Amino acid sequence: MPPGTTRVPEFHTDCEVANSAPDDPIVLPGLSGASHLHTFFGPKVDAFTTTDKLLSSKTTCNAPGDLSAYWVPELRKDGKPVPMKSFRVYYGSRVKDPSTVKPFPPGLRVVEGDAKRQVETPKSSGSNQFWCAGSAEIGRSADGNWPVCAAGGNLIFQLVFKDCWDGRNIDSPDHKSHMGDPVNGVCTGRYPVAVPDLSFMVNYESLGGDGLSLSSGKPSSMHGDFMNAWEPGHLGALVKSCLNQNAKCGVEPTFAGG
Repeated sequence: MPPGTTRVPEFHTDCEVANSAPDDPIVLPGLSGASHLHTFFGPKVDAFTTTDKLLSSKTTCNAPGDLSAYWVPELRKDGKPVPMKSFRVYYGSRVKDPSTVKPFPPGLRVVEGDAKRQVETPKSSGSNQFWCAGSAEIGRSADGNWPVCAAGGNLIFQLVFKDCWDGRNIDSPDHKSHMGDPVNGVCTGRYPVAVPDLSFMVNYESLGGDGLSLSSGKPSSMHGDFMNAWEPGHLGALVKSCLNQNAKCGVEPTFAGG
C-alpha cells in the first residue's frame, strides 16, 4: 500500500437521477403507481424492475461494475420537486475488523428507514435529521422540522444502512429483518456475516426552511432502498482492496490520501 494512503475502509459511487415514479419494486413489486413518489438513482426503475433487468441496464452511477438501484422519497418545496445537487453512496465498515467484510450476495434487497414514521423532528432530536452541508444552520422552519441553511450551503440527509447479514436470505417480508447491526463491533448471532456498510449522502439544491415535505410525509419518514446489482468481480475487488485492507478508495480499487 503506497505511503499516504488514508486508513479508512471506504469506496463510493456517485449517481445522477435516473427517473422519478410512484413505484417501489421492493415493497410493491408489479404494482405501477401504488407507491408515493421516489427519486431513483442508477438504472431507470419501475414497479417491474428485477435484479436481472438491472444487470442488463444502463446506469447513471460512475463506479465501474455498479448497476445497482438506489432510491429515496421525493423532496418537494411548495409541492414542486426539489432538484438534486448530488447523490453519493459510501461503502464502508463499522466492524472492529474490516478484514472480515464480505461482498453483498447477488440480488440483496434492503430498505432502511420507515416511510410510515410521522413524528416531529426538532433540532437535536437525534432522529432522521436533515442538516446543512457547507454552511451553518441559522434557523428552523416554522414547524421546527427543517433546518434553514446559511448562504453557500445546502440541505443534506445521511441515511446509514445495517451491515450485518443473516447469511441466508437476500430479502425478508419487511425488507429489513435479514439485516442487523454489529454487537460490540462484531457481526454475530442471528447476523453473522459482515457486509459493506451503505451510507446514502443525499444533497439537495435547497437552503431548507418552510414549504418542504417528503412524498412520504414528514422528514421522520425519510427512507432508502437498495437493490444490489454489482458485477461480482468489481465488487469483490473493491471489498478486498479497500475495505479488507482498511484503505480509502474512490470508485475503483486504487488508494487515496486525504
